[in-house]
Amino acid sequence: MSASRAKSRTARSRIETPGTRSSSSPPSRRPSDKAVPHTQANEKVYLKERENPLAWKFISSSQMSDLVQLTVDGVQKTLAEILHLKHYQNCMKEGILLDYYVSGFWWAKEQNFTMLQTSAFVTLLNIILENVSEKHLPLLDNLKELKKVMADVVQSSSDKRRDGEFFTVDQAKAIISYMKISLFQHYKLYEFLFRQTPDIEILDTELEVEVIESADPFPPPLEESLTWDIYSSYILLQPPEDLVREVEVEVEESKEVTETTTVDPLAIYTIDDVKSVLGEVTGEALRNLQTEISEKLQKQEEAYTVRISKLIKQ
Repeated sequence: MSASRAKSRTARSRIETPGTRSSSSPPSRRPSDKAVPHTQANEKVYLKERENPLAWKFISSSQMSDLVQLTVDGVQKTLAEILHLKHYQNCMKEGILLDYYVSGFWWAKEQNFTMLQTSAFVTLLNIILENVSEKHLPLLDNLKELKKVMADVVQSSSDKRRDGEFFTVDQAKAIISYMKISLFQHYKLYEFLFRQTPDIEILDTELEVEVIESADPFPPPLEESLTWDIYSSYILLQPPEDLVREVEVEVEESKEVTETTTVDPLAIYTIDDVKSVLGEVTGEALRNLQTEISEKLQKQEEAYTVRISKLIKQ
């Protein structure tokens, strides 16, 4: 019995030996409270890396908050001040640039973008336009730049933590379609706008005006709209009293002329004279009419006579 108990004890000791822990063996790795702060730190770093790189780069948040509340005309005036386009109403280049940004901003507003997304989109417009104006990139290279920038501002389908900051896939497709019809479709024109210097023509016109010194008390001839001949003959050499008298005589003569022209020329004729004249005129007209009628009747009578004689002979 003692031998069997000894064997069972040794067996138990052997069975428990693999599960025993020594002081030198390392503890098992299980989730602890210290691992949670490490995971939160990784998430903070990830979110920091995923911030929209285009937000508030070209237009600040205060400027954007003012723009979203304005009408199209207000947006145009405000963007002209922000972009320092003072001569957009007269300069074709500044007018095209302002129209480019105003159209893009208003399109983003119609797409219901957030202010952060709208700011990023306007920055994208500026980047693509600078590739044409400053870097002089060809069309294909600029398309590659657009693809590269869009890859940084489009959120993945699994990343839903920053909605409203990054663009969705559908929004990215809409942006690419808009860039295609707004800038890339007219790429040659934009290249011509920034690469070609328009010819400037300065038209210089000289106008010489000779002014004669005025002779008191009369104004100079230009104010009277008179030629020098009339001015020197009738006004300059005459004293004021003679001029006034001459004007009065001209007024009286004009009155007499108007009175004589207003007399009725038929006032010298009486009613009997009018009746006699009308009788002669109407009598002569009736005689001429009667003679004409008789001649026509005679011709018709002769024609009927000839027709009747032909019928009798048959």
